[in-house]
Amino acid sequence: MFAFVFIILSFIVQGKNSFNDDLNNYIKKNLSGLFADYKYEVLHMPKSYEKIELLKTDDFNLTGNMIYVPVKIYQKNSRVIESILSVKLKLFKEVLVSLRDIKTREKITDKDYCSKKIDISNMNETPLCSAKEIADLRSSQFINAGEVLTKENTEPIPIIKAGDPVEAKYVDGNVMINFDALSRQDGILGETIMIISKDKKIFKAKVIDAKDVLIIE
Repeated sequence: MFAFVFIILSFIVQGKNSFNDDLNNYIKKNLSGLFADYKYEVLHMPKSYEKIELLKTDDFNLTGNMIYVPVKIYQKNSRVIESILSVKLKLFKEVLVSLRDIKTREKITDKDYCSKKIDISNMNETPLCSAKEIADLRSSQFINAGEVLTKENTEPIPIIKAGDPVEAKYVDGNVMINFDALSRQDGILGETIMIISKDKKIFKAKVIDAKDVLIIE
């Protein structure tokens, strides 16, 4: 009798451990390489069960800091049900953090930030994670010391600035007309800006490089 009870208890424990191992492997498989680290917590775990089996392990439904895992639950009364377990995640990344207050439209240098591992689970913005990403960027708004550098609070440094002389090109079929003008706006590569010709006519033009623009209107 004792041996029989021991076998049942062993089966229950193994079932629970097996699920924990399967869930851990499932999450690891799908998050590996995407984050520096992660932690997870199953919300509303069933109170009584013999074992839980993961279903559709090829699917991974990550929404914000939650994943929703389809499972089959084997209850102690021999009833089997399919359900969805909600798993809350903490997702950690090595991100760039400002070392000082950075004024709006100030160029960001490698002395202005450091790399730090933080929980980005509840971030609505997209953090910058490498020096390559921050190259040739400036702040698009005031950034406080200790604030994460993101795509939303930075912007490319303009290659043309307001007041710069530019050579405007107008193309109509096989005909090209060039004329000198002044930029009325800052502009990055490929951006549309306003320019003014020497005879005070206003045009919309696409930035081709640091000195040339293409008239589009």
